[in-house]
Amino acid sequence: MISKPIFKQSLQSNWKLWLIITIVASTILSGFIISYDAAGHASIAEAAEGTAFSNILSSLTSLLGSLENFYKLIAVILGIVYVVFTANNLVVNEVDSGSMAYTLSTPIKRSSVIFTKSLYLILSVVLMYIVISIAGLAASQFTFNNVTGYAITDDVSAAAETLNHEEDYLSERLYLIQEDENAMRVAAIARDMDTEAYEIYLEDVIRERSYEETAEIITDERWDIYEDDEDMGDEDIEITAEELMEDPEMILNSNDALAAGARIYGVSINDYREIITDEIENMDTEETTKENEEAQETEENSESDAVEESTTLQRQLTEDNAELLLQTVIVSSATALNISSDQISDNLTLLKDPEALALSTQTTGLNEEQIRSMANHAMVSSARSVDKALEFDSEKYLWLSLGLLLLILAMSSISFFASTLFNRTGMALAIGGGVPFAFFLVTMIQQLMDSADGLEYLTITTLFDTDAILSGGEFGWGFVVLGSIAVVLYTASNILFTKKDLPL
Repeated sequence: MISKPIFKQSLQSNWKLWLIITIVASTILSGFIISYDAAGHASIAEAAEGTAFSNILSSLTSLLGSLENFYKLIAVILGIVYVVFTANNLVVNEVDSGSMAYTLSTPIKRSSVIFTKSLYLILSVVLMYIVISIAGLAASQFTFNNVTGYAITDDVSAAAETLNHEEDYLSERLYLIQEDENAMRVAAIARDMDTEAYEIYLEDVIRERSYEETAEIITDERWDIYEDDEDMGDEDIEITAEELMEDPEMILNSNDALAAGARIYGVSINDYREIITDEIENMDTEETTKENEEAQETEENSESDAVEESTTLQRQLTEDNAELLLQTVIVSSATALNISSDQISDNLTLLKDPEALALSTQTTGLNEEQIRSMANHAMVSSARSVDKALEFDSEKYLWLSLGLLLLILAMSSISFFASTLFNRTGMALAIGGGVPFAFFLVTMIQQLMDSADGLEYLTITTLFDTDAILSGGEFGWGFVVLGSIAVVLYTASNILFTKKDLPL
């Protein structure tokens, strides 16, 4: 079925366009990744939270989310350009120019000719997007080290130089920073924190990583136990880090999980068992304390307003008023230090300045301990947002790459079918190129217009749902439809070309 001379001829005629499109797409994707500013994008998305732009900018909080425009627009348009011109060059251009007559005058069967040409187009598209995907992986790994391990952040880079360790080595062993006072100081400065806030940050990161590692171990163990249990679904078997945080006692029942968690903390298994035990006890204590506080609050609310007004009460810091109080503290600190609020926001350690604390306590009714705690929380939260933005979900990246490939294969099948249907290049380009470009334009209009309901049914590009992939929603059916379109149209193209009359 496959003709080596035809395949070689197809390769010689189209390799330059393939190489140009592949290099351009790989360069653009790599550029998007290398230039990604996690801190800047996270701050923009945070500032837009609660506004009309929050949904638009929400994707900026992750590296993969920032690549959505590449997958939705740039990669699609480049792919369309390649498949339209290549499909036409493979078939209808040869028919129109008369070179197909020479090809079919050889002993090679017509079915072998069209099958080989369709196979070339499919393989070239597959290889193109494999190369582009690998380029993206390499760029992310080279820039952030987040494909094969934990991302290397500014604090890790600074501490690695101080401790004379490799950055990737230290990123897996953050406890080494905790053990060195000088490393703590330079790392804190690199993340725009003081050592007090940075210590809280490190403890938070190490704790979360230990739960992630132990959750993975426990999930694997549960798969071995419940894999053949029909009553247990995938969600029932899988244990997430969040579930372990709510019920850490599960870790104590797994020696492998204890070993994994101990490795993250840099302690022995017995010491890590003590850490988990203490955490369980603290959770019980916090629950009891919370119940007592709720009872006390109810009792205080029953007192007369006159008594409350005559007594200077310490203001309570809650989730509801924390953001407003933080902004008040920032403004007060800026006034006390005679600088702008933006300078305070960029360097929250200034909130702990004695002059700033004095005015902030007077303005807000909070005490110094509460304000220092608020400043620490804000710095840690900002740093964790950056860490989250740098995380690289390999599974989602794989689905994005596969979805893009299936979309372009479906587009290529349309162009290839038109190339076999018509005998003139102009008509083949008008249909084989016009339809894919029309699909692309409809998608762009849909994205730009808020009231464009129904347009998604006029284009196959919406079958590649990047939003669903990034959010963990349902997207598999779209992949099936795209794959089916490609199979049906390529099959129809082979049958049509084999049986049609050609103007030879």
